[in-house]
Amino acid sequence: MEIELLDMEIIAEQNPVNKLITNTKRKYDIIIFGASGYTGKFVVLEMGRLSQIYNLTWAVAGRNTANLRNVLNRLYQDGYEDKKIDVIYANVYDFESVMRMVQKTSVVINCTSPYYIYGEVVVKSCVLTSTHYVDVTSEPLFMEKMAFKYNKKAEENNSIIVNALGMDGVPADLGIEFLYKHFDGKLKNVDMYMKIYLRSFVFVSGFFHQSVWISALLHLASKTQRLFYRDLLDDLMGITRTQPNVSKILHYQQMSMLSDTKYWCLAYPEPDQSVVARSIHHAKTVENLPYNFSARRYMVINGLIPALNVLFIFFFLSFLVIFEPIRILLMRFSYFFTGGLVSKAGPGEKLSKNLSMTFSLIGYGTTSVKFPTTDDKEGTTQKNITATRKTIVQIEAENPGYGFTSKAVILGAITILKDQMNIPKGGVLTPAAAFRNTQFINRLIKHDAATFQIESDLVTYSEEKK
Repeated sequence: MEIELLDMEIIAEQNPVNKLITNTKRKYDIIIFGASGYTGKFVVLEMGRLSQIYNLTWAVAGRNTANLRNVLNRLYQDGYEDKKIDVIYANVYDFESVMRMVQKTSVVINCTSPYYIYGEVVVKSCVLTSTHYVDVTSEPLFMEKMAFKYNKKAEENNSIIVNALGMDGVPADLGIEFLYKHFDGKLKNVDMYMKIYLRSFVFVSGFFHQSVWISALLHLASKTQRLFYRDLLDDLMGITRTQPNVSKILHYQQMSMLSDTKYWCLAYPEPDQSVVARSIHHAKTVENLPYNFSARRYMVINGLIPALNVLFIFFFLSFLVIFEPIRILLMRFSYFFTGGLVSKAGPGEKLSKNLSMTFSLIGYGTTSVKFPTTDDKEGTTQKNITATRKTIVQIEAENPGYGFTSKAVILGAITILKDQMNIPKGGVLTPAAAFRNTQFINRLIKHDAATFQIESDLVTYSEEKK
């Protein structure tokens, strides 16, 4: 199925149902859709723990009920006490089955990917039935298309749709919120740096799951569609995007005041930069907050040669995916073409648990300090002290790909259930737009998903006379 990369998108309008199904009783707090997929399995295992802490009713859903039961059996083997989790049939090719599923729950956690192909049916079903929705997508095309098509209807139906509650999305979007609240002055711009590293050497194959590879190819192959929907969304909402800083596409950067070490870094705008742009716009236009800063995202690479290799691979792949036969080969034989980095099995538990992430946010801005008027021989003077501020926030997480992501998406769903008074009533939202006034960050910290801390706050003063 995944081979026809751009031709297999399931358009919600092509399905026969546009009406509400009458049964509106919500049996569950949360349903995990796509629970037998690679990401879904991790979400199920984490839900087993968090559901008991928060006293949640939940179920799993998908098109293969046998596989769903196998996932639950592993949960039961790990000691989960409630061995009666319901299994629900729902198939994105059967729109009515998805509609029936979403009407049974308050929140849907969607784990199906690629989201561009399989996601819209679930989003539309949730919007039509006033059901809340969260996912872990990192696909800008999908997110911005959903915002353009369904934001107004979601607002009208009080349906909260939150994308990007994973490793790509949460550290950047909520990290900026954390930085902004702790920045004593006028924040002007933020540079974000993600570093993924192994705590100790592990020799394995299959560093990425095949669904991640397909999503990446989709992103490169769908540039025309992506820019089309981005322009539509920006025109509709009046969003202004941060322009790339050409001088920093490849640069050498120190990310901590506690160490003199510098790293080579590459511009990595998607998806975080596009998500943050929408969050800033929402803060300014909906919440009337004084958000007048820009943000750019970079990836930390260990060494100049590896950084240049990554640049070459990016441009080379961007060229190759234009041609459909090559695109098919890249997907069908992903293990071969990536030298074993991509596999259908995905990263094993040993590798995942050995991965760590450091996400550094460097905020730049100013603070003005005025001293009292003094009289001297030259007359009355007013000292103006202009302070340039540089604040660094460090976010750290272990097992960021699936451990952090599983906790983040579940805690996002829990936050919708518990903190509704502090969340917009509806709309297709970014993580920060939905959760900036909630306990979401505190829940991430409480459940060991990540740590958020101010590492340093450096102020440089200069004096001017008026």
